[in-house]
Amino acid sequence: MKLYRYFEDWRAAFLATARQLSAAGIEPEIAEIFLRHREKLDLNAEAEKLRAHGIGLLTFTDSSYPKLLLETEKFPPLLYYRGALGPGDELCLAMVGTRMVTTYGRLATPRLAGPLAEAGAIIVSGMAFGVDALAHQAAVERGRRTIAVLGGGLDEKSLYPKAHGLLAQQILDTGGMLLSEYPPLTPNFKQNFVARNRIISGMSVATVVIECNLKSGSLITAKYALEQNRGVYAVPGPIYAEQSQGPNNLIKMGAKLVTDAIDILEDLNLQHWPEQQQAQSGFDDSPAEAALLQVVAHEPLHINEIVRQSQLSLADATSALTFLEMKGKIKNLGGQQYVLSR
Repeated sequence: MKLYRYFEDWRAAFLATARQLSAAGIEPEIAEIFLRHREKLDLNAEAEKLRAHGIGLLTFTDSSYPKLLLETEKFPPLLYYRGALGPGDELCLAMVGTRMVTTYGRLATPRLAGPLAEAGAIIVSGMAFGVDALAHQAAVERGRRTIAVLGGGLDEKSLYPKAHGLLAQQILDTGGMLLSEYPPLTPNFKQNFVARNRIISGMSVATVVIECNLKSGSLITAKYALEQNRGVYAVPGPIYAEQSQGPNNLIKMGAKLVTDAIDILEDLNLQHWPEQQQAQSGFDDSPAEAALLQVVAHEPLHINEIVRQSQLSLADATSALTFLEMKGKIKNLGGQQYVLSR
């Protein structure tokens, strides 16, 4: 971000001198490492490497960069991807859980993931064994888009787990995407999986935890979701089952108990999401509506502040807000407070 704020473009940042890097706020040790690395770097070879593996680059300034992820404190400025890019404001729901899934989890995961995918939610998970794979598979079986966030490179050699090569291809074949903050040929180090969990939760409106024990990485994802001011849902399980300890404990701590997809859709006010999407796609936004969408955010905003920031008249703002609410793009919280619907 320091480079982005200081330099006029990325080329200027890449070609910067040590003095310019220092002026941009880069620590001398880091600047020295960068300058040494730049001497050995062949950008054409790096670009060819990406092309050879069918990998694209997404920067945080691109319109397709997940907008919710941008709201988090430690969003990655650069993402690598394979597959189809969607709009940055996709409705994403994270679904995570244990690798050692039980029969109960095998039944519960598609029970939630399938209807959520059919309702228009993009299931986001980590393509790991167990709950992750089952969530992706439920979306794939319905021909729905799903996103897998990985902890290593996206090239065939680094893809992990190897046994999920077919699942990865199915995700791509159904219009989904593989996503990572790590360049090609990056091994899947243990610490990478913890770091990638913040992306899974950060790009999602909420995280659903299905089965996990008290030491599971899924609880780290739930913790990130709470820190990012996102919803956390948990599927209850038998009190004597180790893999139910995680979600049961989350429920005791205040997570929303869910047993069906409709519980999540209703809680997020998304039960009519498909109809809203259809209405939204059928009508272009007016100039006033477009102006309001640049102002209204995920935090409640009073209409007086909306009018001030948009520089619209009260009458024009009120009319545009009404149409945006009909399109499902904003929500009226009462008391003349408005937020984005997603």
